[in-house]
Amino acid sequence: MIHRFLTLVAFLLGNALMLCAQKPAWLNNTPQEKNRTYKFVEVTSYGSNLEGARIESQKKLAKNEQLIREVTVSVEREGVQNIEQTFTNNHLDEIVNNVVDIKTNIRGQEFTLQAVIVDEYASTERGLCKLHTLFMVAVEPNPVFDNVYLTTKYGFSARALVPGWAQMHKGSTGKGIAIIAAEVAAIGGIIYTENERATYKSKMRSQPNFAKKYKAKADNFETARNCCIGAAAAIYLYNLIDAIVAPGAKRVVVKPRNLDFAFVANEDFSGLTLRYTF
Repeated sequence: MIHRFLTLVAFLLGNALMLCAQKPAWLNNTPQEKNRTYKFVEVTSYGSNLEGARIESQKKLAKNEQLIREVTVSVEREGVQNIEQTFTNNHLDEIVNNVVDIKTNIRGQEFTLQAVIVDEYASTERGLCKLHTLFMVAVEPNPVFDNVYLTTKYGFSARALVPGWAQMHKGSTGKGIAIIAAEVAAIGGIIYTENERATYKSKMRSQPNFAKKYKAKADNFETARNCCIGAAAAIYLYNLIDAIVAPGAKRVVVKPRNLDFAFVANEDFSGLTLRYTF
């Protein structure tokens, strides 16, 4: 019975070590904009392959943004797709700069939709590529797109003090459940083995003729209890370390871009304008 507790704890802790986050944190949890010149839009699209799903996402975005159901949409991907990468504390942070101009033909008039592809998450569903795309979409002329960072870092929080809570917060639900279950199993082992040890200690006093036999069993349960205490402590220590240093689901960090330069050209003059957004 004792070794079953320890085996269960080892199994659950092993699962906790193997399970990790997969889906991005922004999925079905759209970030908040820092100014009113654009908005975040999450689009779900399907295609026979990834590129087809990407084209469909832009078509769907154009239709949704214009609120017109029956339109002919032609998509041209323009501009250079660029992701600047920086390293901070051995973690990769991606600064998003993936601008796409989507040209739409609405009732005979051409319209260009300004958008930035923040991130993508692809999966397979019924033989098709299912793509979730997070866009920043301009809702005013000359939009001020905020600085957007993709990161897997979360840092320390009070959630780390509760086994499994920080892992679930970071998107590693399976890992968090495994840590909770392992800790509960270890604590259950402590309670069980301590009760059994106390029972045999009591029998030693009430039945002195079998004192030697009961003492051996009490000592075995005491050893098992100490092992369970060690396991519980090890799981909790692992939980703390993992909660602080392990990467979580990729999330979006939005920082306002208060100061912005824009190029302006018309019949009278051309030049740079300086704009400060409050």
